[in-house]
Amino acid sequence: MVKPEITGRVLAEYRERKGFTQDVLSGLAGLDRTHYSKLERGQRSPTLDTLFKLGQALGVPPHEIVKAIEQAHTEN
Repeated sequence: MVKPEITGRVLAEYRERKGFTQDVLSGLAGLDRTHYSKLERGQRSPTLDTLFKLGQALGVPPHEIVKAIEQAHTEN
């Protein structure tokens, strides 16, 4: 089972590597900032559509984000 808090941590790491704030990334991805904040805090899980939007905004293929989430789950 995918733990939303681990997914949120991975998303935050990608965002921080780019030097984006939550406001900037959510704006680039076309997401509500509050919704994105809930993703990072593990209160919500992203849909596939959301992962594609975030990947595009971050300049990262969505499969890399999914792979990082999978890796983080196996480490915990």
